Amino acid sequence: MNRLLLALALAILLVTIPSQTTAQQGSADQLKHVMSVPVDAARAASLTAFSIERSSRYPSVITLKGRVEIKTPVCLPVGNNGARVCDGEMIVHADEAEFHEDTGEIEARGSVKITPLRHRKD
Repeated sequence: MNRLLLALALAILLVTIPSQTTAQQGSADQLKHVMSVPVDAARAASLTAFSIERSSRYPSVITLKGRVEIKTPVCLPVGNNGARVCDGEMIVHADEAEFHEDTGEIEARGSVKITPLRHRKD
């Protein structure tokens, strides 16, 4: 019985989780979402846009177009023995952007707004 429930849960996850190489499917006027973890990052960045393109290899450059929002965690080495402490996120809004998974660098274009630190309300 436990194996059957585990197999069913795994099947549901495989059906509902989007592929690493594509954003969530939808029409052109719907926002798409993808999570990306830069190579040396502690946590994932959240990427949202009307169009998201990325290659099938990792790391890659992810191209975002239309109502772009990128949220990256803010982590600083301020804990015991230089441990990284993550508190809040940086938010970038733009018309278009490229997110580099190898470095975490963001190249934003068009109308750009940056919120350097927004603390999470947990």
